[in-house]
Amino acid sequence: MATRADSKDGSCREVLTGKHRGKWRVQYAVETPTGHRQRLSRIFSTKTEGKDFLRLLHRGTKIETARQNREMTLEEWFGWLAEHDWPESLAAVTIEQRKRRFRKYTKKHFGNTPLSKIDPMKVRAFYRELRANGAKETLVISVRADLVRAFNQAIVPYGRIPMTTANPFRLAVPQPRARCAVALAPDEARVGIDSDKLDPSRRALLATLLLAGLRLGEMMAMRVSKLRFSDNLIDVDEAVKVAFGGRQFMGLPKGDKKRAVVMSEKLKSILLAHVEGMGPEAFLWPKATLNEPRMKKQVYEIWKSILVDSGLPSEMSPHDCRLTHINIIEKLMPEVSTSTFKEHIGHAATGVTEVNYTRPLSPAQAILRHSLDRVLG
Repeated sequence: MATRADSKDGSCREVLTGKHRGKWRVQYAVETPTGHRQRLSRIFSTKTEGKDFLRLLHRGTKIETARQNREMTLEEWFGWLAEHDWPESLAAVTIEQRKRRFRKYTKKHFGNTPLSKIDPMKVRAFYRELRANGAKETLVISVRADLVRAFNQAIVPYGRIPMTTANPFRLAVPQPRARCAVALAPDEARVGIDSDKLDPSRRALLATLLLAGLRLGEMMAMRVSKLRFSDNLIDVDEAVKVAFGGRQFMGLPKGDKKRAVVMSEKLKSILLAHVEGMGPEAFLWPKATLNEPRMKKQVYEIWKSILVDSGLPSEMSPHDCRLTHINIIEKLMPEVSTSTFKEHIGHAATGVTEVNYTRPLSPAQAILRHSLDRVLG
């Protein structure tokens, strides 16, 4: 039979027998965060002490119940995700960028608003105000993406608001014009690398990007000891990364995935000429006076001069070299197995390659045309 200790009131009763005879026993049942009921039992010398303790229990339970029942504001929910959820899957710099955008652009509009009370009409006005104040389309898209993700997580998996609640931040916003990436044909890449206007250092930089397909940060962090000339391989286990605020530091490559990149004979000869006389721990492209990676800004300045002297398109970015490298392998080298391809470029799935790194390539289209003529002509 249930007692008062199992109700929400609890009990404070005098002990009539045993060693605690004449004292007062307080019993109270509380529900733990896991949903289990736990009984508290305390002995006090006087009835006044027992009653005071019981009142404290009542007050604490009411406060906790009210806290749990009160709906979180957007600022509270965003902060909770940044502390307890996102660190499991996002880099610290990404979390800091999201928090900064929230503090700067969103907090004053919706920070104190309960999740279920956010008005889509006010969200629309918020997006318009951002653009009216000079925010670029890419910034508006980033702010929107942060809020959409946070609100979705409030619905699933955490259930802070009903699943029937529509996400008010999913309103469409203008999209920026997509940048047209440069994908070189093999002949264009070859002519650029062989330009007699390039010195050995800049030729090696361009060749490493085009012939090995390294990411910019991986190229910046490359040391002589990572070039395994006897095996025709390059060990990629470090990369220059940019922390929140612009500070650069050394870390693991993207996705924390180390890999061995194939070194062609052409790239090998170019790199041998560049590293002659360097020590094993020397960076291939260091600062002017220190054996540390050059700052990203300096690398881009050098890149501009490479484009001019190699005759490559002026709008080409360092990442376009990786796109070119992957595009040529995918379209013109069918003998390369899928697993070898993924290991070489550091992609976990081929879908990433197909969606983001393939462009029309005239030599590949010629192969298709000849095959159609052979089979159907």
